Amino acid sequence: MSDFTALGVEPVIDHPVDTPERPQHKRLILPTDPDIQADWLYEEVGGITEAASWHRSLTVHVHDNGQNFPLEPNAVLWTLASVWRGAPLDHLLYGRGVITGPEREDRGAYEELPPQFAEQALRAVDAATDWWIEHDYDLPIWAHDPTRSAFREAIAHTRRAL
Repeated sequence: MSDFTALGVEPVIDHPVDTPERPQHKRLILPTDPDIQADWLYEEVGGITEAASWHRSLTVHVHDNGQNFPLEPNAVLWTLASVWRGAPLDHLLYGRGVITGPEREDRGAYEELPPQFAEQALRAVDAATDWWIEHDYDLPIWAHDPTRSAFREAIAHTRRAL
């Protein structure tokens, strides 16, 4: 049983001279009350959220206008979404993201992250984060070409961690 029901995924921030610092991803407790949940997600991602599901048991929430805000590209979250989708995403994800369980249509809210997927998501986040920090030379070109072979390598590395 995991001790969290949602996972906050921070972007790896590249520094021009130094190796990127390891972001502090957060183990979160998702409010189950639909009236509170939307405000909570808004606070966690820093604005109006956009949700997408690339896995039947997981939902990724990001800022709906992160690119124009502008927020940092989130290579870690992009990698996870690409792993779950089974192919590289052709667009970027920006800013802090939150991973929850699937949407419950009957309640107008999202389910808690199932315990078996909470631990799996945490392993994947750690693997993707480690890969991006180790390969920090690729971060400056991130916004220009997410189809480069290095990005496929990040996906393969993360998939192996699952």
